[in-house]
Amino acid sequence: MVQRSRLVLPIIGVLLVTVLAGATAAAEEKAQMPERIILDTDIGDDIDDAYCLSLILSCPELELEGVVTVYGPVQRRAQIARKLLRVAGRDDIPVVPGKAGRGDPEAVPNQHPWAEGEKTPSGDGVAFVVHKILQNPGEISLLAVGALTNVAAVLDADARIAGAIKRIFIMGGSVYRGYNGSDTPAVEWNIRCDPAAARTVLAKARNLYVAPLDISSLAHLRAEHLDAIAASDRPLARAMAELLPYWRGDDAQRRPCLFDPLTAALMIEASLAKGREMRIEVTDEGMTVPAEGEPNAFVYLEPNLEPFFEFYVRRLASEPASPRTE
Repeated sequence: MVQRSRLVLPIIGVLLVTVLAGATAAAEEKAQMPERIILDTDIGDDIDDAYCLSLILSCPELELEGVVTVYGPVQRRAQIARKLLRVAGRDDIPVVPGKAGRGDPEAVPNQHPWAEGEKTPSGDGVAFVVHKILQNPGEISLLAVGALTNVAAVLDADARIAGAIKRIFIMGGSVYRGYNGSDTPAVEWNIRCDPAAARTVLAKARNLYVAPLDISSLAHLRAEHLDAIAASDRPLARAMAELLPYWRGDDAQRRPCLFDPLTAALMIEASLAKGREMRIEVTDEGMTVPAEGEPNAFVYLEPNLEPFFEFYVRRLASEPASPRTE
């Protein structure tokens, strides 16, 4: 018996080491895998949505599972997203119109002429997201950079949804600072478009990250950033240069503020802003106010803008794009 025990114990030790090594390798491999995301966007009006989609497509750390449009002319917005994906060689990524909400469905986004003639995507964006999430519980995150109408509808659709979403990042709100770095909080556009939906998201979402005006309202690209993007021969960089006149109009000095791309970048580089867990609530007018009680979100409050600008321009204008996934 003694001799057999002496033989068995080393064997068990070897097996344990092997199992632990395999588990560690599997965990490391999973950690290195890109984060699967769905982008919910009101692309077509302010240009930062297009800059955001271009950044996502330029980041191998993110695997885009689909694009859903929101607010007003969702089919026209979907055409713009569809063309950007085609320019990037990513026709494999689905684009699905979501809910028009309180927006005018007949409006024409100022960037829509750029996508004139593009095939109009169809379908039900909310159903698309619900299906994706429930088929892949715990594996897909949402990045919402428009009104929260679709996200609220997704969370209302099924009791299992909130726990099945990996993370939700939203660009929205104004906690302590307003537009252009003002010390006075403002009614931020995305929240204003559907305050009731924002309240639903804050009440039901788990693992919620909020990027308000506090971090993004000063993220204006400077002339040297725009020049670097315009000088690049990468297709997405060229597309951004093409879209700029549609957004600028006659104001040649107008500079894009990258509200949405900064939010997307935080999914990859948490060091680009500091924040804390806190409770925020939304008023009927769309104000986003801090409140007492259990935290319902991690809220970013202090930006680190220069590293963000370097990150953005390098990804969009210099580094290779995210590879096509099968």
